[in-house]
Amino acid sequence: MRGFINALCTMLLVVCAQRAVAASEELKIETEWGNIYATLSVPEGGGDTAFVIVAGSGATDRDGNSLSAGLKTYSYSMLSDELVKGGYAVLRYDKRAIGESVIPQADVPNLLFEDYVDDAELVVEFLRSRGFRRVIMAGHSEGGLISLAVAERQRVVLDGIVLLCAPGYAMDSILLTQLGAQLMPANIALMFQAERVIGRLKRGERVAESEIPQALLGLFHPVVQPFLISEMQYDPQALIAQCDEPILIVSGGRDVQVSEANGEALLKANPGAVHRVFEYMTHVLKDSNTEDRVQQILSVYANSNIPITEGLSSTIIEFVNNIK
Repeated sequence: MRGFINALCTMLLVVCAQRAVAASEELKIETEWGNIYATLSVPEGGGDTAFVIVAGSGATDRDGNSLSAGLKTYSYSMLSDELVKGGYAVLRYDKRAIGESVIPQADVPNLLFEDYVDDAELVVEFLRSRGFRRVIMAGHSEGGLISLAVAERQRVVLDGIVLLCAPGYAMDSILLTQLGAQLMPANIALMFQAERVIGRLKRGERVAESEIPQALLGLFHPVVQPFLISEMQYDPQALIAQCDEPILIVSGGRDVQVSEANGEALLKANPGAVHRVFEYMTHVLKDSNTEDRVQQILSVYANSNIPITEGLSSTIIEFVNNIK
């Protein structure tokens, strides 16, 4: 009998846990260019506050995965589940040309950073139309820059911003830092070539495919250059300095892509923000026992079984609970 009762209790706990995040809806938000595909999860009993999780760079989808790049973390879906359990609705979406939010292949070379900002605004407007009184943008990495650009435009109202491992410097500086960590000192010549390409893109110049080393072509292919050129014009420190919204900056002590120094730079530009550092957190919002880039990729970036960093969701929830 005791075994039956224990089993029944276990089943009830599972059902309750599922019910906490069960009210999920697959959405198709219509736009002039096509459809934004998204998932909206609402806590049992509803709620008047919703988060928008804005994905990071590359082909990262609404779950936090980029299978073509070997990224399989489910970080965004895990964060969503925890925020929903904390009583908040969460909308996460595939950015334009990513996941289900497809566009014609011929339109990919015309994609600009501003298009992502436009789409994020549409998502906020959609949540307002659904009756949510407060909307909080939670931007991860590049998604943090998108969130700051949305706030700077002031075309939609944001009630708060959460910056998760977001850049504190312009994208050209971020790329130089990331490439330097990978190429120096063994590949100094290739680093010099990367610097030349980045410098030209920063000035708004296109670089012919024949002028790009094969090892760097995946990053600087002419197809993505218009997007890179447009993104490099945004200075996150200048953007956050203009923000009046409550802001939570979250950094990872073991983030090998966007270091803790980026969060410090953002805080310096807007001292009214709150900065929280998780000592062992990596760029994918999960802990690692190593600071080695390659080992992190092998052990954390491709492991969907590792939970997100303990205390991350509770820190975000506490921040939002304190917003007046």
